Amino acid sequence: MQPRSCLALAGALLAFSLVAGHDAAADTTPIDAAARAISGNWLTEPKDGIIQLVISADGDLTGRIVGGNAPTRTDTHNPDASRRSQLLRGQVILRDMHYDGDGQWSGGTIYDPDSGKTYRCRIIVTSDDTIKVRGFIGISLFGRSQTWTRYTSTSLDLPATK
Repeated sequence: MQPRSCLALAGALLAFSLVAGHDAAADTTPIDAAARAISGNWLTEPKDGIIQLVISADGDLTGRIVGGNAPTRTDTHNPDASRRSQLLRGQVILRDMHYDGDGQWSGGTIYDPDSGKTYRCRIIVTSDDTIKVRGFIGISLFGRSQTWTRYTSTSLDLPATK
């Protein structure tokens, strides 16, 4: 092989490795940015629950009830009769959400403890302090949305609503 050919090949391999390394780093950046934007505690729109959103090591978003206005409330509407006596606080209600980019999450489900039903879910980060959570059946057109606000207080007990 000619010296020029070796240099050209080495240069091409170096350029490829730099581009490949850059792409790999870029693939992790959106999840990191999403984690900063969405991880934490969120107050549900009726202001009766606090949901903690966490991104797992594999990048999935999960939500757990960590507080609310009824700390001893049980899951009375659960379709599984054996779970109806369990406390709602501590239960995972949001599962398997995947980051789509541009502050949007989809592909998972959300459990509604008021009805005992589980719906497909989509979340859009609308600002650092608000997210739009939409639960739906089939297509997103058939569902309802709530705006959750970032919860920064230290108390996980909310005042009872009337």
